[in-house]
Amino acid sequence: MTPEFSRIVGLDRIPESGMVREIAAGAAERRALVQRFAIVAIERFSATVSLRRTRAGDVALAARISARVVQECVVTLEPVPGEIDQEVTLLLRPVGNDAPAPKTVVIPPDEDFEPLAGDTIDIGEAVAVELALSLDPFPRSPDADSALDPGDTGEISPAAESPFRVLEERSENS
Repeated sequence: MTPEFSRIVGLDRIPESGMVREIAAGAAERRALVQRFAIVAIERFSATVSLRRTRAGDVALAARISARVVQECVVTLEPVPGEIDQEVTLLLRPVGNDAPAPKTVVIPPDEDFEPLAGDTIDIGEAVAVELALSLDPFPRSPDADSALDPGDTGEISPAAESPFRVLEERSENS
């Protein structure tokens, strides 16, 4: 499967001094990412990505992600615009051919890196994943609170009958 926003960089193209790439998603790529992330719209999505090799042979990826997105309010289902301006860093470690199986990598629990298989990095996919992780998990419109039942404070009355209590009583009476 080809990622919706793919920008491939060969490891052999990363100079010792590092490199910086400016990438931006086109309209078709943004529409495909909207489908993948199940949101209303991505109006703008770009990133400045820097890659450099570490002394240990890993690749350090640092990116500043900028996006304008529209999500659906979890209460009213109205569109909720949002801005994302986030810096992310990833450490990518090449994995050898002695891995237990293709696409399976055993990461020791004290390590904090992403496995890198092959001789390329898809920086577009890396920042797309980080964009997805940056989305508000519970977007709310300004009208969300007024859309809720005005008598609903969100608290459960101690006198309220629990559905589990009803089931418990039924099983006791059986």
